[in-house]
Amino acid sequence: MAKEARTEDWRKKKNLIITGISGASGTIYAIRFLKVIKEMGFDSEVIVTKGAVKVAEKECGIDLISEIEKFSFSVYLEEQIEAPPSSSSHTVKAIGMAIIPCSIRTLAEIASGIASNLLVRTALNFLRTRGRLVLLVRETPLGVIELENALKVAQAGGIILPASPGFYHHPKNIQDVIDFVVGKVLDMLGIENELYTHWDEKSTTSQGLCDHTS
Repeated sequence: MAKEARTEDWRKKKNLIITGISGASGTIYAIRFLKVIKEMGFDSEVIVTKGAVKVAEKECGIDLISEIEKFSFSVYLEEQIEAPPSSSSHTVKAIGMAIIPCSIRTLAEIASGIASNLLVRTALNFLRTRGRLVLLVRETPLGVIELENALKVAQAGGIILPASPGFYHHPKNIQDVIDFVVGKVLDMLGIENELYTHWDEKSTTSQGLCDHTS
């Protein structure tokens, strides 16, 4: 009984979130996510692919590594296979992992079990140990191959979360749209947040959002 209590205490003390950033469009989601979890007091480790660095420069005009270092002291490149997240004995200490955004290539490699880099290897660790893995897939349209890969990951225990913002919370600007998606990721990691108005009777009250369409 004492051993069970110690195990439960250890789980409650988990404070680490591992974030992966791949080369899909949507770097802005990753930056916002890292800022939020830092403000909430979580420790973070970030894994970045070469593609993510290029996309961040094109989309946001930023040096991704320098930007991430504002929110995390532990930043790893995809080729650093020797980094701590490559071991399941390390990843089990984390609350979970979110790949934001998740490219179609990364999705395919996870679905196929191909640990070609640190990002995919870490994701596979979470699936092996039944940890929380959230993939913010940012691509459209999705073909049969992509859908089959998403299904494989879901069947293995991962959570497929397309970057599809809702509008029932009546967003006023792009920040509200971003926060809706980031808030959903936090929800899937089991982290309470107030980034967006969660669905309830108040959120269904019309505020004339469709009046702005032409």
